[in-house]
Amino acid sequence: MFSFFSPFPFLRLCLWWAIGIILVPENSSEWLNQVLFCLFLGALFCLIIWIKNRYLFQAYLVSIIFFFAGYLRTLDLKNQYQKLPSDVIAFRFQLVSTPIKKPKTYAFVGEISAYLNSKGAWNPIRTRCQFYLEQSADAPHLGDSYLSKAHPQSIRPAAFPFSQNWPVYYGRKGIYATSFLPGKWTKKLQCNSGNFAFKSFFERVQHNLLQHIHRALPGERNRAVGGAMLLGGHEAIDIETRKSFAALGAIHILSVSGMHVGILFLCIQFFLKFIPQRNRIISIGIFILTLLIIWTYAGITGFSAPVLRTSCMFSVVLFAQTFRFSLNSINLLAFTGFVMLVWDPMQLYDAGFQLSFLAVLGILMYQSALSVIWEPNIKHPIVQYIVKQAWALTTVAIAAQVLTFPWILYYFHQFPHVGIMLLANPLLVLISSVSLILGLAFLLLAPFLQALSFSHLYVIMGKILDASFTFLHEVMFWIDHAFQPTIPFLHWESGLFIPYYLILLLVKFWWDNRQGATLGFLGLLFVVSISYIQLEQWQALRNQKIAYLGQYRGEPVWLELQGLKAKLLASSRIYQDPAWIQSNISPVLAHHFIQDTIQLEWKSEKNVSWLWKGKKFYLANQFQVVSPGTIDVLIIDSKLKKQKFDWLISSNRADWLWTQSISAYYFKKLERLSPSSSHQVALDTVSALVY
Repeated sequence: MFSFFSPFPFLRLCLWWAIGIILVPENSSEWLNQVLFCLFLGALFCLIIWIKNRYLFQAYLVSIIFFFAGYLRTLDLKNQYQKLPSDVIAFRFQLVSTPIKKPKTYAFVGEISAYLNSKGAWNPIRTRCQFYLEQSADAPHLGDSYLSKAHPQSIRPAAFPFSQNWPVYYGRKGIYATSFLPGKWTKKLQCNSGNFAFKSFFERVQHNLLQHIHRALPGERNRAVGGAMLLGGHEAIDIETRKSFAALGAIHILSVSGMHVGILFLCIQFFLKFIPQRNRIISIGIFILTLLIIWTYAGITGFSAPVLRTSCMFSVVLFAQTFRFSLNSINLLAFTGFVMLVWDPMQLYDAGFQLSFLAVLGILMYQSALSVIWEPNIKHPIVQYIVKQAWALTTVAIAAQVLTFPWILYYFHQFPHVGIMLLANPLLVLISSVSLILGLAFLLLAPFLQALSFSHLYVIMGKILDASFTFLHEVMFWIDHAFQPTIPFLHWESGLFIPYYLILLLVKFWWDNRQGATLGFLGLLFVVSISYIQLEQWQALRNQKIAYLGQYRGEPVWLELQGLKAKLLASSRIYQDPAWIQSNISPVLAHHFIQDTIQLEWKSEKNVSWLWKGKKFYLANQFQVVSPGTIDVLIIDSKLKKQKFDWLISSNRADWLWTQSISAYYFKKLERLSPSSSHQVALDTVSALVY
């Protein structure tokens, strides 16, 4: 049952484990009733199967055991971390992630072990928090312990609906709060605990290798991209570069991923095949050496989830090759997923985990069928080889998108054009692979060349590496500027996943059996699905008139939707941050099927008023003494909190909205000033308000 030869047993066990993860309730107090109910259904199901088929009974019994094991493992991890109470005055914490240097702060995750409440008592707790330490303090390191006087805040929701649910996203990692740490109120208690010596070693190695990258790549863009691609560095990649990679569907190149480990594995295999494996000892030695190189690279790059997944997979492949075991690719993929979910069940909800496994599964299931559709037959051997490899890369790209297509639309609301996906993406992968091979060779040889004073060869290798990255960026920017690389504002409903994957299964079944009845049913199902989408779209577009009021870094954002058109009003700063627009505004536009958007700016030095659905909105950017008259929604720039607001007192019950959070002192002061206002809300503490 647990053999890697058959694809079904371990895939089934992995799926049951995943179902156990999904069914863990949000409220942990309800878990006992759910477990008892599932046990009853499982026992009844096993009894029925026992009567019918004892061998089938054993298989399903193991599957149900895996289901409950996944359920209990996930429940245990969810209960490891607690939420902080609201009366925290000070706390002790330890760094559990590598600090990232930002323009004004150090960003890292810290685990809080105790907190001081308003009654002066220290209480033990285990929770995690996203911290931002002021750079006036000493540079933090992994494992350092601190005492800080600050007030952690809850993770704020997304600025606009239909985008990432940040409290849930961080909550699955045990992070329930965020806090800015002033340097004068934060004291280091202990440096670099021995528990983190292992990770600290790899952190120092990564830092030393990044210095070689900085010497070899003088340009800021090449340096940042090279550090991120090769070593998982945290240099700030400029917006234009990141936008171009994302638009071409090649954002995975910017971080150390499974592709990088795969290239490293192939390079190791290529060089080690010249060593004659005459006996078992040499084979085992090569096996250990390869494992050591792969997992050392995983440690240097920070043990990121994609690298761990791929390292685990190639370790099993290497083990099978060395000790002559048979392998089934789908079973190997399921085993890797199972191991990763045993280690961290919350990875199941991570978009990267979902897309990477579905992409590999799509390649395994559909690439061979696609490759036989057309076989290049060219007399010239060199041209034949190039065309054959290009076709192979194209079929791999298509197969990888077959299963991931709906998830890309669901998460990112855009998709590359067909020409970009079939031609540009394989080309970028090929060019970036050359840069990766050159980069890995340089990192391997650079310390030895520097130690042996071979400075001339060191410089030559650095210039070649720099030229490869420059060529990659030139090709990427040319494609991005010459073509429209993506189709934006695409929408995918969660209810469409089942029909889509059912169609794929029927296509696979028809391809294998070529039965006309299956094809007819497939066509009918496709028509029904398309009709459902069109009907839903028509209902959503019919006379829609809705507006959202949110904020961007303390400045209000007004998004107005009427029919198929939208109007975005904000300051000029928001249009200089396309990544924020893509992650916050695009999901709203995609959800409402918007086809045309007008972008307008409002001036921060003027007050603005407008009408919407019979309500008067007034944005106070500047202090003035002229009464604005009767208003329904008053939006106040938080910089005006110290001003006198006698000019805003009115008899109506207006809603007061602040662009950023203000202290409880000012809230109470303004409540006494205008008791007639219905309520006061800070826009950065809630998702966009709907009107």
